[in-house]
Amino acid sequence: MYEKAYSIPLKGSISAKSNNLSILAQDSMNSYAVVGSYALHLTIMKGNNSFKELSIRVTSEDKKIPLNLIDAKFCIFKERAILVALSNKNIFFYNEDGSSLIYSYLLKDDTANPCAVISLNQNMVVVGTSVGSLLFFEVPSKGDKISLLTEIKEKSIQGSVTCLATDKKDCIICVGDSTGNCVVFDCQEIQNLKIENISKFSLSQNSVTCICMWKDFVITSYSHGVISIYDINQDCHLLDIHAHARYINSLDVCKDLLVSSGEDCFFRVWQLNEINKMIKVNHLHSGLVADTLISSARFNNNTNQICISGYDNMEIFVYESK
Repeated sequence: MYEKAYSIPLKGSISAKSNNLSILAQDSMNSYAVVGSYALHLTIMKGNNSFKELSIRVTSEDKKIPLNLIDAKFCIFKERAILVALSNKNIFFYNEDGSSLIYSYLLKDDTANPCAVISLNQNMVVVGTSVGSLLFFEVPSKGDKISLLTEIKEKSIQGSVTCLATDKKDCIICVGDSTGNCVVFDCQEIQNLKIENISKFSLSQNSVTCICMWKDFVITSYSHGVISIYDINQDCHLLDIHAHARYINSLDVCKDLLVSSGEDCFFRVWQLNEINKMIKVNHLHSGLVADTLISSARFNNNTNQICISGYDNMEIFVYESK
């Protein structure tokens, strides 16, 4: 169903980190960001051709010590998009093409590290930490006046935050942690510095590795290769899919398709169907990326293309449906 079509070049090699690929789709150009050990690699494509490639070396304040990068994600708002990079202690906010640093934030807690990032509502960036807290940053429609709105620590998050997801309405945020918990919060009162715990799923003792949402369903993956699906409205577990032989390191949903990837060198595509408030999942495709430790598999803004990032590669593979 999917065959390799072309590659997206990068200025440096990709780290072996889960969910290590972020895509920003614009009118005529797409941007692709991954992290290496000490640099953020960004490529802007015009069609199938590279328009701009750059590497951003993230350093300490004195610009002498390179910082190890954990994650980088495009955060998309109504009037702007920014690129957020996480290091061991710092959070860096860049403009969308990576050409300038807008703002940086140093975590005050010596025991905490930033672990995952996502955008929320029309003006907020959420960062999950290794101590289970959530940092909410307010982002203006333009300019560099980014500020920390609040830090919230919920008892229901019992381990390090491993992944974050939001619904299409940006009313709900889902948090996965290292102890196997998937916690769902209502964030409609976040401007009043409040979030409400509306669901918690704790069926596995394995770490939650990835999380995404489809309609009113939460889809999570775990370190033992299983994908689980939960119904938020009914507050119940629906089904498990034994999807991969090893650790699952990415999930992505586009329309009614789900793509997963694992350390078994496979990416797999699944058809999602809702029937009478239940989900039926059909396996559509398995793709072997030989001799590659896949870091992430993501739809390229549509179900016709899937982008694959892999450890130590200096390119992103693009697969097209046939």
